[in-house]
Amino acid sequence: MKLMRYSRRHEPSALSRLGVLVGGEFVADLRAGYALYLVDEAGHPKGRELAELYMPPYITQFLHGGEAAWRALGDAYSYLAGLVEASPDASGLGGEQLFMPLAECRLYAPVRPSKLITVGHNYPGYARATKRVPGELPAAFMKSLSAVTGPERDIVKPHVCSDLDFETELAVVIGKRCKHVSEADAYGVIAGYTILNDVTARDIVARERQGGTVLLGKTYDTFAPMGPWLVTREAIPDPMHLRIQTRVNGEARQDGNTHDMIHSIPKLVAYLSQISLLPGDIIATGSPGGGGLSNPDWMLQAGDVVECEIEGIGVLRNGVVDEPES
Repeated sequence: MKLMRYSRRHEPSALSRLGVLVGGEFVADLRAGYALYLVDEAGHPKGRELAELYMPPYITQFLHGGEAAWRALGDAYSYLAGLVEASPDASGLGGEQLFMPLAECRLYAPVRPSKLITVGHNYPGYARATKRVPGELPAAFMKSLSAVTGPERDIVKPHVCSDLDFETELAVVIGKRCKHVSEADAYGVIAGYTILNDVTARDIVARERQGGTVLLGKTYDTFAPMGPWLVTREAIPDPMHLRIQTRVNGEARQDGNTHDMIHSIPKLVAYLSQISLLPGDIIATGSPGGGGLSNPDWMLQAGDVVECEIEGIGVLRNGVVDEPES
């Protein structure tokens, strides 16, 4: 399943809601659809109230609902996948439009994590480009939540940045509160996967490293585009064999595969779960070689369009603009 937070293209974000892709090209309103299922199909007198509880507007809220929410999602998805084939113009109990063409939807970053953890130097090609020997432990750091932005939103290039780079990464979405997870149990705490572009101001990072740290160069506003949706865990049975590609203005810039990770997904989850991980938290697993580190002429400029694609998930697309002078 592909879960998303969406609205009509010109609706305010306050009207965004939880949706699921059905029929290949329609986004189904999960709250309205589940309410209809409970009342009309299951004969539940409290259908509307239960739908409000299990299908909130935000995916992170949904994940906090635990197993009961997942069971509700399974029932809603099965019902809506059948209904869209029979009646794509169907309405909810309150007259809501149940199915909207994906092309008419505005999508948002799928989750707002309490922690956005990014892993560096996790592919041999990237390690070669930075001339760094991978360590025994993952090299991990945090991005600020103000860096998160959604699909089709602009990446803002700060005035102080000359070398703006991109890194397409498979992002693991944690599905339940956990701590000290073993590698053997790691996939059991994962809700699904999305795409993250770890945008980086290379020249700022180089200056910051002289002072012994990296902060702003990795986490300016809009430096963590994410999306276009969350693909649930069962839909990607082997996340360690997914092709990763990046295109800028239609030209190939990165091409790798998750099987080249130095530290696998289970190893990353086990290591990073030494701190409590919460539903909706993100672990971005690193990026293959390529990008501006390989060719300085590939650094991003205003007007560029970046497409980050991961097999089994889709394409995350963002334009680049200069920061306004004001």
